[in-house]
Formats: sequence, C-alpha cells, structure tokens
Amino acid sequence: MMTGSKRSSFNVALNHLVILAKDKRKTADFITELLDLDDATAADGPVPGFFCCIRFDNDVTVLIAESKEHPAGHYAFKVTGEHFETLLNKLKRETRDFWADPRMEKPFECYEEDGKKGLYVVCPSGHGLEILTDLQVDNER
Repeated sequence: MMTGSKRSSFNVALNHLVILAKDKRKTADFITELLDLDDATAADGPVPGFFCCIRFDNDVTVLIAESKEHPAGHYAFKVTGEHFETLLNKLKRETRDFWADPRMEKPFECYEEDGKKGLYVVCPSGHGLEILTDLQVDNER
C-alpha cells in the first residue's frame, strides 16, 4: 500500500484503458454515436481485431474487448457546455433513457452542481456512462 504524498518530475499521462463488453461492436458504436465521435476502428498489433478502438482528443484510446461476463463500470466523459446541450437535445429527440443520478432515480433529467452539468446513460453492456461539463470553465474560454 502506498502512503504519503510523492511528486516526481516525470510526466505521466493515461494512454489507454480497456472496457469489457458483451458485444464490443455494439458498445463501441453506442459510445461513438452518443458522443458524436469518429467510428471505432479495429485494433492492429499483436492480436488484430481483438479490440475496437475509440480515440479521444486528449490522446487517450479506449479499447473495447468482448467478454460475456464482466462487472459494470463507470466511465465519465467531459464535454464542452455547447456539446453537452447538443447531446442532451439528441437524447431527448431520440427518446433515449438518461438520468440525473447514477442510481437512476431521476429519469429524463440532468444534474447541475457547482457550475457543472451532467447526466448518466447506460450502454448495451451495462456500463454507466456519465457525460459532464464544467460550465464555469467553458465560459472562461
């Protein structure tokens, strides 16, 4: 177990993470369509096609791998205020389920807290996806 505070002069950045899904293509398509991203691509490398890859603007790649049994995860995606409103309107127009809370007790609402706005959806593999923005930061740009 690590204790204490430790700072180094090294620059560490998240490169990729793996999300397990019942159907990797369906889950990847859901995420890319939901967030208005480019289509997921098949991974190359040691096991070509094993992953569906979603690339994000901050140089992080999400790799979707197929696994019939997996625990549900939570993944949060930060977007601009303008993009959030576009996504919210799309969810309403398409009558897709979304909630203001992770317990799914406030359907078809979004939350607003300390200048942040967000909502939750569930992907086909059962993962909770949170879309959030920091409106105060967006207004300063």
